[in-house]
Amino acid sequence: MAVKNAVGLDIGTSSIKVAHVQETKKGVQLMAFDTIMLPPDTIRDGQILNAPQLVQRIQELFTLNKIKHRQVAVSLSGHSVIIKKISLPEMTLAELEDSIQWEAEQYIPFDIKDVNVDFQIIDPHAGQAQMDVLLVAAKKAVIEEMCEVVRAARLEPVLVDVDAFALYNAFELNFPLPSDQTVALINVGASTININVVSGGMTSFTRDITVGGNLLTEEISKQFAVPWEEAEHMKTTSETTLSMSGVLREVQRISGRVSEVLIAEIQRSLDFFAATAINADISAVYLCGGAALQSGLIEGMERRLGTHVRALNPFNNVVIDPKKFDTALLQRMAPIAAVAMGLALRKPDDR
Repeated sequence: MAVKNAVGLDIGTSSIKVAHVQETKKGVQLMAFDTIMLPPDTIRDGQILNAPQLVQRIQELFTLNKIKHRQVAVSLSGHSVIIKKISLPEMTLAELEDSIQWEAEQYIPFDIKDVNVDFQIIDPHAGQAQMDVLLVAAKKAVIEEMCEVVRAARLEPVLVDVDAFALYNAFELNFPLPSDQTVALINVGASTININVVSGGMTSFTRDITVGGNLLTEEISKQFAVPWEEAEHMKTTSETTLSMSGVLREVQRISGRVSEVLIAEIQRSLDFFAATAINADISAVYLCGGAALQSGLIEGMERRLGTHVRALNPFNNVVIDPKKFDTALLQRMAPIAAVAMGLALRKPDDR
């Protein structure tokens, strides 16, 4: 019997996204996708402050979407995760598995006993008898906290991934990747920007920047002296429904200013990559995440980065039943779905 995909559960700062897919003869078919907002301060700076509230929202999502499958894949990003590309002497997979803890100790600023370590060989023959390895370390306490919440929602956490890698999964399914090109995948979330630069079909650089779309909500809240929820509403309200054009113009002005801050942060990271990589010429940028909907972000990025920026639509190559889904609504939700969809492509026994 074929192993079923895990349900992708993307727990963000401002919302939770759930995605469920099935691999069929026609291709990857969408069984469920939905999102639910979280009350402010349920999660802050990657820390869960209100676990009961979070558990309740997860259960609501599964109940509303009639998802019976209980095995889920979740992901982490931010300060609790470290991803480093390292060079090691060429060795077998078995030898690397034996020595990875010791190797990791030299690169990780946490006590090795406090982290879970994993790796992926990027280039087994990088030259001069060296191999390139992507080292990943995540704090055990953060993993356990996330898994406790999932279990409390009567689900089984079978896999803990990293946002940047989930992003790559979603991209790989939906877009052709020429092996001779370098592309940047950028997910602009509420409180974190995930960057994954893919070169030669492999991840060659990742970075999480702890700033995101909440910056715009904070600015609107401050400027108009309104509560967080109202500022969030003003941020996402369509132009026709904001009655006073003066208010709309001010929101757009603030949005433009905040976009420039986010773009500058992204550019700094890509400049760092360019200074340290051989194939540094990025041919395209794929953008997703809730804040990717901010007016002017794509145009501003194209202007600053001098390269083509397009939306990363994780439903691009997915079989969608129009009888089951409102396809127009699904396309509007596409920017926020990438991490959840990337997780939903994982199997419980994946590495």
